[in-house]
Amino acid sequence: MNNERKLFRFGLLLTLPATVIFLLFNYYPFVSSLYYSFTQWDGINKPIFIGLKNYTDLFHDQAMLHGGLHTLYIVIFGIIISNPLSLLLALILDKPFRTKSILRTAFYLPVIISLVVVSIVWNFLLKYDGVMNAVQTGLGLGAYTQDWLGSIHYALGMIIMISVWQGTGFGAVIYLAGLQSIPKEILEASQIDGASGWRKVIYIIIPLIMPVITICTFFGLVGSLKMFDLPFVLTNGGPGDATLTIAQAIYNFAFVNQTYGYSTAAGIVFMIICLIVTTLQLRITRKMEVEL
Repeated sequence: MNNERKLFRFGLLLTLPATVIFLLFNYYPFVSSLYYSFTQWDGINKPIFIGLKNYTDLFHDQAMLHGGLHTLYIVIFGIIISNPLSLLLALILDKPFRTKSILRTAFYLPVIISLVVVSIVWNFLLKYDGVMNAVQTGLGLGAYTQDWLGSIHYALGMIIMISVWQGTGFGAVIYLAGLQSIPKEILEASQIDGASGWRKVIYIIIPLIMPVITICTFFGLVGSLKMFDLPFVLTNGGPGDATLTIAQAIYNFAFVNQTYGYSTAAGIVFMIICLIVTTLQLRITRKMEVEL
């Protein structure tokens, strides 16, 4: 019995450094953030406790409301466009043809490129004196040239388009793995029963890869909700606040306005929103999953 106690204490002693580091860098920042969210704090001077004022002000803050609306657009259009496009691409790349390995690599390349690099390249293409307008002018469509990233009517659409382009390859790889995990016997039996083309996709393939659709939707949802890099580098939330997202609004509260307590409150509210949205998404899509 004494030996067991000694071993138990020795085990606790061995895990103590890792436990302390975990608590120090995970739980302590979270608990301290909760405290700072109830304060007026500039990051330097002593925080002043102000109760729920930060939280009540958030629901009247135009930057937060506009950022939430733009983030909602990015989430909705990103999932509606990117998810089906990824599945379609995976269905095409799952077919046997010579260049499929090269095409798989080509479509996945945007995923591994830094979003900052992606933003710089697309800025070169879409700016007023960029490649896109030059091509339009060369084709005799000069009357339709636009400052694609400087227009309040087009800037957010361009951000959504670039995010879909950048993320479609990632979803396609996951869908491709899901397609290849479907037993061939089921596909052969469906063909014998007369299921082919889109009927096969809708009634056989999609129900069988619902777990994969759950994963892809989750990743797409999280990526869209926390989008920061693209609008920050391409437009810095502009023109005006036409491309401002929640993540960038929180960044501005902290590092531009120096209102760290307010920014922390916004971050906590955003975390709760993300938890609610992702939990609902997982519950809905998991109910639709089919066991093989």
